[in-house]
Amino acid sequence: MTPVLQGIRVVDASRMIPGAVLARSLLSLGAELVKLEDPRGGDPMRLMPPLCGGVGVGFATYYAGARSVVARLGTPEGNAALAALANAADVFVESFRPGTLARWGVAPQQLRADNPGLVTVSLPGFPGGVEGADDVAHDLNVLARSGLLARLSEQPTTPRVQIADVTTGLLATQAVLAALLSRARTGTGMHVEQPLCAGALPHVVWPWADHQASGHIGASERVIGGRCAAYGVYRCADGRSLAVGCLESKFWRSLCEVLGTLDVVADGLRDDAAGRRAVRRVAEVLATAPARMWRDRCADVGLPVDVIVDVDDDGDLPHEWLGPLVDQIPMPEGPPLAVPTRALPSFEHAPSVAAPRLGEHTEAQLRACGASSSVIAACRDAITSGS
Repeated sequence: MTPVLQGIRVVDASRMIPGAVLARSLLSLGAELVKLEDPRGGDPMRLMPPLCGGVGVGFATYYAGARSVVARLGTPEGNAALAALANAADVFVESFRPGTLARWGVAPQQLRADNPGLVTVSLPGFPGGVEGADDVAHDLNVLARSGLLARLSEQPTTPRVQIADVTTGLLATQAVLAALLSRARTGTGMHVEQPLCAGALPHVVWPWADHQASGHIGASERVIGGRCAAYGVYRCADGRSLAVGCLESKFWRSLCEVLGTLDVVADGLRDDAAGRRAVRRVAEVLATAPARMWRDRCADVGLPVDVIVDVDDDGDLPHEWLGPLVDQIPMPEGPPLAVPTRALPSFEHAPSVAAPRLGEHTEAQLRACGASSSVIAACRDAITSGS
């Protein structure tokens, strides 16, 4: 199938994970993406270990298939380079603090004035025009402000994955596709703002609505919050844990038959003394044998029960069930990595080349966009000088 974004050109001046997730999505959908980077080291993700061929593996994964151009924005030559690139682009992405590009003389509205079909995308921390719009925030901050961090566990702790960052990148992908559809209908681009804080909100819609409607949090706390016997995490004899997701009555009854706990079959979704007794009863039985044995016995009767694994559990993390969601990502050095990067397997394509070296395509890309020789020389020389 022809990639759905074939022929779409993206200039990405963002940094860190939200922009990287957006970049990977657009690249996988067939867009041509130019990563516009500061010559003084480029995107900070380039330096985050472990390194592969001198490039951080995270950067190498998200930006495989991209091209890299360096330009020092805020200088006459850097601004001219951005203007040339944006004039030949369909989408421009940035994640600077609000007003930064305007102070430098390259505001998104100016880029759209020069190229009316351009879709400009900003990834700020918070929505513009509200109190705190200029606040600095990372993933952890917006999880804390939104209530999501408190929802993840009874004793909040630092998550070991970036939740709002990744969700923001995926939401920004949706926004870009909608903006391109609008442009196809009207012939005119638009500005898209996708705040980082929005990445936390889809996860708290249900509990937020519960509280607004009734003054307390209902099913998302009581039923699927780990308080009921039919839906929770249990420790087994080998120290491993099981995730039990037997919400439906047929699954819960079958689990009780497997465990020999039919005496609590009526209490699987209760959040009272009887429900707590059911939790203790199931926990006592599961603690008598290894997690894999219970998983296998439950799998034999088709129950949603799984051993909890981490991404470094090579022996317990089969990729077969992921199928087309795993891509072979080319690395700057060595063999490709099998990484589950596809969010839209029906449309996405695997990258064929590794992530670029910093500034690798500066001269070719700027020349193709019609930048002047002096601008090209200044940006090219900045690669070696780092200024």
